[in-house]
Amino acid sequence: MQVRALLVEAGRELTAAGVPDALLEARVLAEYALGLNRVQLITEATRDVAQDTALRMRAAVARRASGEPLAHITGQREFYGRSFRVTPHTLVPRPETELLVEESLRRLPRGGCFADWGTGSGCVGITLAAERPDCRGLLLDYSAEALAVAWENARELGVEARLLPVRGDMLRPCLGKARFDVICSNPPYIAPQEALDVMPEVRRHEPAQALFSEDNGLRHIRALTTNAGLALKPGGWLLLEHGAGQGAAVREALTQGNFAAIATQRDLAGQERCSLGQKMTL
Repeated sequence: MQVRALLVEAGRELTAAGVPDALLEARVLAEYALGLNRVQLITEATRDVAQDTALRMRAAVARRASGEPLAHITGQREFYGRSFRVTPHTLVPRPETELLVEESLRRLPRGGCFADWGTGSGCVGITLAAERPDCRGLLLDYSAEALAVAWENARELGVEARLLPVRGDMLRPCLGKARFDVICSNPPYIAPQEALDVMPEVRRHEPAQALFSEDNGLRHIRALTTNAGLALKPGGWLLLEHGAGQGAAVREALTQGNFAAIATQRDLAGQERCSLGQKMTL
């Protein structure tokens, strides 16, 4: 079978399965399974594909049609212009989280020190290190498996010399005192009772401990306003990603944590997505 025919077949199967952007995802799976780039999918469209390669392509399409996340099949996802390894132990990096990176970069001083708490794949902390070669940071996660993925990504992207992987729990103070200029986090923030509102492929395949938080989705966020607050230097910043409807509650948690200059930033869809506050100086 030719490349073009396999691509058309994949697009039809994914469309029938109700996969969003089915034709785009078919091309991504073709690049992965056939070992071709986007240009080659066009210039080599009439090339015959070996039987074992065609079977690999069909197996990948079948996995996606069954609801498995695209990033788990290909093993990677692009974030802030870089490719990150992804596994079922980590959240799949999402475009809206780039807002957390941008707001952190604006507040990270020259030569500063940061912590990415709940690092997962490491996409936030590694991006900060890559964008700011003058800065150093910690990658923290409760999951040893996720932390191993983050460290592999750090090495692959050449920033491991300025990062340190640390296993740590958001619900406990584990960073010491007054060490960091910026602490950022994409914590669990979905209420368990809202699980059925989550896309099935996310609910079934991404780690529950990185998605769900008790107390209406706010347990980890409220803990961070205390535990991260202890570790910030006076004048340092805490930045938190959260759900679109949680802005007011997160601002209240930052107020209760004695933060100042509290604000919420909106993502490209206009949704409240990232709230932040500055530790008061003495």
